[in-house]
Amino acid sequence: MEGKEVVVRDSFEPFVIMDRLDDELIVQELQGKLPQVLTYHFTQDGKETWGLSKSGVDEATNQLAKGGEVIRELEMNFEDNDEEGFFQVKSGRFVVSKDGKEILLDTKFGTKRQPKKTTNTKTGEIKYNPFWYEQGAMKAARNASMRLIPVEIKEAVIAFAKTAGKVKRVEPEEPSESDKLCSKLHDEMVRFKTGEELATFWTDNLKAGSENRKTLNPKHFDLLCKLKDELKKKLEGK
Repeated sequence: MEGKEVVVRDSFEPFVIMDRLDDELIVQELQGKLPQVLTYHFTQDGKETWGLSKSGVDEATNQLAKGGEVIRELEMNFEDNDEEGFFQVKSGRFVVSKDGKEILLDTKFGTKRQPKKTTNTKTGEIKYNPFWYEQGAMKAARNASMRLIPVEIKEAVIAFAKTAGKVKRVEPEEPSESDKLCSKLHDEMVRFKTGEELATFWTDNLKAGSENRKTLNPKHFDLLCKLKDELKKKLEGK
């Protein structure tokens, strides 16, 4: 844990955010709403990157079908445990003749590990996600299709999304007050040389009812508790 989960990073993980945004699009689709986002766009280190959303992949397969090629989902394998589901979808790209005959051109696998619970990035609140199965299955199928869609089709969908205003700009997420406080307390705790210093710091800063305890969400407080226990063992073992 030390130096990993607790520290607020400046790094921007756009593909993680895009995957989470696709979760929202899939729920909208299940609710019968028309897709409003076909493409995601972000800038990192001065470089612009464009990526298809789940709806953008569906549009790309539709465009491919107009040219006489179809992508079909052939099989899905699924396992799960208490925390997450594991999905693997095999899809194939077929060319279809005018008389309806199909020839298999290529196959690809798409995988997805989908958590069954969601965490509010601001409050740390954890909730059961009733759509985890649908999201995992659809995103595994999305990943398989993405590997079969020719580059020129992807580029055509991106160009259409730009003109149609169906682009979602992915921005870095602003750290919450709990994020920043957790990072600050972490950095102070790892500098202590004795268990006495650590114990005094904890009493002064994280006792029940303190302002810091009110600011920290449950997830961050739990992480700091685990860090305290790790540091205590380390310091006592010297």
